[in-house]
Amino acid sequence: MMSVEDTRKQIGGRLDVFQKTGELTALRDAADLIDRLEVLEAGSLEERQAVRTAKLSFWLSLLDTMDSAKDAAFDPNDVPAARVGLPAGTPMKPDFPIEAPEGIADPEDRRKYDEAVKANAEKTTYYRFQKELRQLDSELTLRADEYIAGAYLRSPKSLKVMKAAIAAHIHNRERAAHLRSLVARR
Repeated sequence: MMSVEDTRKQIGGRLDVFQKTGELTALRDAADLIDRLEVLEAGSLEERQAVRTAKLSFWLSLLDTMDSAKDAAFDPNDVPAARVGLPAGTPMKPDFPIEAPEGIADPEDRRKYDEAVKANAEKTTYYRFQKELRQLDSELTLRADEYIAGAYLRSPKSLKVMKAAIAAHIHNRERAAHLRSLVARR
């Protein structure tokens, strides 16, 4: 088993990669590292408790990193265009047989068209990232929830531990409420 400190460094490295590049596989890699950390393989009770606490901390850090990358203003219904068309009535060069970007007569109209294509490409990249991030968030939240529900009883003591961990790692109120619900008495 990899040590908690080595695991911490590797997870931190994967989260840094995600924050710098937006590479979603770095988040999945970090989650895989967390899952490989086995609480029961630690020797003494104190060591098992330390690994359990570290694993909770790692999951919460990963979830918070995902939350911070999500744009609250993202609208999944605002889908980018599959193709940017020429504005109706755009004058073409004389003897240009079809309406195509290469045939735009006015350089200013062509510049506007090129800007629209660039803006749509940026919107497509943004849309894809936000949509894939949310899909990955659902997957990794489920994995974190399974760990937390299995490692922490529904008790006042677990709730106290969870509240402290949330205060240290989680900035999203909805996420915090969800995490508390995993260990709060029903």
